[in-house]
Amino acid sequence: MSTVLEQCERIARDEGLAAGLAAALSGTEVTAAAPGSFAAVPAASVADGAEIRTHSLADREDIVFLACPGERPAADYTLAEIGRLLAAVRIGTVRRLLDEAIAYLSERTVADEPLIRKQLITGTVGDVAAELELARAYASVPLAPDALADLHSTLDELGWQVTQLFGAAGYVADHAVRALYVSALVANTWIDRKGAA
Repeated sequence: MSTVLEQCERIARDEGLAAGLAAALSGTEVTAAAPGSFAAVPAASVADGAEIRTHSLADREDIVFLACPGERPAADYTLAEIGRLLAAVRIGTVRRLLDEAIAYLSERTVADEPLIRKQLITGTVGDVAAELELARAYASVPLAPDALADLHSTLDELGWQVTQLFGAAGYVADHAVRALYVSALVANTWIDRKGAA
């Protein structure tokens, strides 16, 4: 994996989604590169007076949606590179929350046995870890737009599987797992999902 991808993944894992997104977009003229009319960016990077949209969960992750008016014929390679870097950020985010889920499930018990030892849970953790390695391998090479869209759809699914390890109901706004939901929102502003399988 290239150094930049590794850095984006590590920053997202250690410092959070907004910091990872900032690393992925470093040096990018967002309003010129974004494929749509709004692009997810770290709140700290937005100039005073810029038009933004907010989302209640994204706010808690320090991410806003910057207006990108007008025609922006961004080069395909630029969007593809942003898509790969964003995949690395999302991998780091999923990895961090998978680690938190493992710690959480190791502390919770049923019949004096930690939940992490239950076969279904162990299988899910193993599957997610294996899929993350596969996603990392895909992100390390140039991808066609439809393959990039499929990679991000896979990361959406992995995020949902990790969310379910925490119980997946009723507390997303007040739990760190919200970063997985917000990462999917971020991807939706940068990745063309039309070609996804």
